[in-house]
Amino acid sequence: MAETFRAQIVGATGYGGLGMTEQLIRHPRIEITSLLASSDVGKPISDFFPHLRGFCDRVVEDAEEARIGENADIVIFSTPDRIAMQNAPALLDRGIKVIDYSGDFRFRDPVVYARYAERQPSVAGKPHLCPHLLAETVYGVPELFRADIAGARLVGNPGCFSIAMELALAPALKAGIAESRGIVVDGKTGISGAGKKPSATFHFPERVENITPYRIAAHQHGTEAAEHLGRYTGQPIGLTFVPHLVPISRGIECTCYVRLTRSVTVQEARDLYLATYTREPFVRVLPSGSAPGPKAVHGSNLCDISLFVDAANEMLVIVSSIDNLMKGQAGNALQNINLMLGLPETLALDRVPLYP
Repeated sequence: MAETFRAQIVGATGYGGLGMTEQLIRHPRIEITSLLASSDVGKPISDFFPHLRGFCDRVVEDAEEARIGENADIVIFSTPDRIAMQNAPALLDRGIKVIDYSGDFRFRDPVVYARYAERQPSVAGKPHLCPHLLAETVYGVPELFRADIAGARLVGNPGCFSIAMELALAPALKAGIAESRGIVVDGKTGISGAGKKPSATFHFPERVENITPYRIAAHQHGTEAAEHLGRYTGQPIGLTFVPHLVPISRGIECTCYVRLTRSVTVQEARDLYLATYTREPFVRVLPSGSAPGPKAVHGSNLCDISLFVDAANEMLVIVSSIDNLMKGQAGNALQNINLMLGLPETLALDRVPLYP
């Protein structure tokens, strides 16, 4: 009989924890043993998310420190920054694997983490609480760092914008057809990327019929993407990132502008990307001229990539689309978890996008 693994979700009542719950209730090899949260506790999770009724009615329990890691082979932190780093050392000492959605374990170099911390408002430059663990943490983009993730005990799941940028830019930078400096990325994200907690900024009248840029050239995911693209390609990356909040519920689209190092046709660019991603189960390189946007990946772990060449200006334009709550968060996290536990990478993730 195949081994079953026990998973605990911390931060279960946020959108990221919900996304993981939705996936694990249909996973044949992973069992949810507890749902923990700091709010919305003491009732079945289906009381807070009625669509789960009959599928998962497990009671959400308070995320007391003593409970974290209880009856678990892996703990999934769907929590803000600095929560996982408070708990990871003790969990790892007990032989429990850890995956974290925040930026706590996305960087191996404390200096790079410090740059990220300066740009992340919730961290406000505070130092890492367990820097000795950064040397062993693994960055969780399977398409770029799969071998490192397989069997790892500590994985930092990437930021939603970061993974969309990295999957878009990695092949061109690796092949040397794009300059590594002067990259510009225009990002658009749905409102769910800000999480579940209400605020005036995300009030419906503020968001509908409006597009708002924020953290212009100062977003932490720009730091993250540049760092890991540099690791992947072996050269420093210069990237200017401007995110925008748009009036949709979920989805991310990144339009990346890079200067070509030589003349390249659209078909040559597509051939390069097809060769890179043809065996990747969750990356689709679209036909020339096609860029349907995040609606085409809604509810799935897919990343769609479209390529365009502005020959007159020697520019390559790459458009990537993901569901920010799936490939940008819980879906990619489950892909990492499958690899960490030695399971087939696509297990419980082979979902057709929802339409319309």
